[in-house]
Amino acid sequence: MAMIDRDDTRFQDWINLAIGAVLAISPWVFGFTEQTTATQVAVGSGILVALVAVAALVRFAEWEEWLNMLLGIAIAISPFIFGFTGEAMATQTMFIGGILVVLMAGWEVWSLHHAPETIR
Repeated sequence: MAMIDRDDTRFQDWINLAIGAVLAISPWVFGFTEQTTATQVAVGSGILVALVAVAALVRFAEWEEWLNMLLGIAIAISPFIFGFTGEAMATQTMFIGGILVVLMAGWEVWSLHHAPETIR
């Protein structure tokens, strides 16, 4: 039975955990706490990304990466959905953070399906 070695791809989950943490504290770090909606979206989405990343680190399942990709897309478009595009720092933070989450999760899914198999 072939088994895929995931040790080389786990770093993407660690990066998504860090991105989630940064998103969660970004309103205070980047100074957009006065924008309540942006703050709530940043904190909530950051916590969700971090939780999914922790779940993937504890016990990997491919669906967790797909969920993080969906979350990343939602985060990237959240300024347009929730109407805080007038707050430039919040918009940039959410867009860049969302895109990075998508890239990391997508990279991990790609690696999972294109990694060399090791025979056990």
